[in-house]
Amino acid sequence: MLFVTAQFSQGWQPIAGAIAGLSGATLLGVMLLAWGVRIDIRQFFQVMGVILLVVVAGLVVSALKNVNLAIELAGSVYPQWSSWCNPEADSCVLGMQLWDLSAILPDRAFPGLLLKLLLGYRDHFYELQAIGYLLFLSTIGGLYFQYLKPRP
Repeated sequence: MLFVTAQFSQGWQPIAGAIAGLSGATLLGVMLLAWGVRIDIRQFFQVMGVILLVVVAGLVVSALKNVNLAIELAGSVYPQWSSWCNPEADSCVLGMQLWDLSAILPDRAFPGLLLKLLLGYRDHFYELQAIGYLLFLSTIGGLYFQYLKPRP
């Protein structure tokens, strides 16, 4: 509630989002309790697990971007770190840029912001970010789906 209240000073959009979220939660509560709507808890948590896998894979992309930024800043302060960065490249450790969709679908405005939050979308995407995203989904996702298989 503290975070929602802090967002009220930034205009009507956070207020509308908070009202929509609270309304949706209230409607779900009414459906579950008053109308006796049944949810298969096992299936619900399996779907939520897949959603969380994709969200955390997006966090891996963000973490790699922040590591790159930290190395760039360290290179500007400490000369021994400057050898990590190629002055002609767009990034220090992320490798070649795969795409730049900032003119078409920026990740700071809707719907790019929503894709960024849910799927890890970035308007500037690099090799190491793609490798990290796919490696996380294949290893941790593989372990998760292996866990979901019925046991004898």
